[in-house]
Amino acid sequence: MLNYSKLLFLFLSLAIFGLGGCSTTSVKKELTFNALILDNKSGLTLEHVRIEARQTRAFASCGTILSGTSCSTTFRVKVYQGNTVYISWQSHGKKQVIGPLYIEPPETRQYDAPARIMISFMSEHDVSAKFIY
Repeated sequence: MLNYSKLLFLFLSLAIFGLGGCSTTSVKKELTFNALILDNKSGLTLEHVRIEARQTRAFASCGTILSGTSCSTTFRVKVYQGNTVYISWQSHGKKQVIGPLYIEPPETRQYDAPARIMISFMSEHDVSAKFIY
């Protein structure tokens, strides 16, 4: 009977040790976002504004963004994949396209909440994009 008790104790010890090793898994922290803000500081009226990530075929659009205003949209949280985007719009009947544009990840990342991406139109040829919290 003594051998059976030792064997049972050894088995239980190994089982508990094995389970303890399985319970620690690292969670990969990823940059996520759930909104786009298109901010028109250009002094122009922007029409048919569209931002598109061609690799994923994801896009968002706004009909008209008057000077000094913005258009925003929210969606389910997405993991930032680093894809380039193309931005197109019309102003005075003339179509403009900028891209490919790469959105630089922020230096300081917050993983407890998704970021938003702000696209700022400063002029016909000056458009920038950044992550904000």
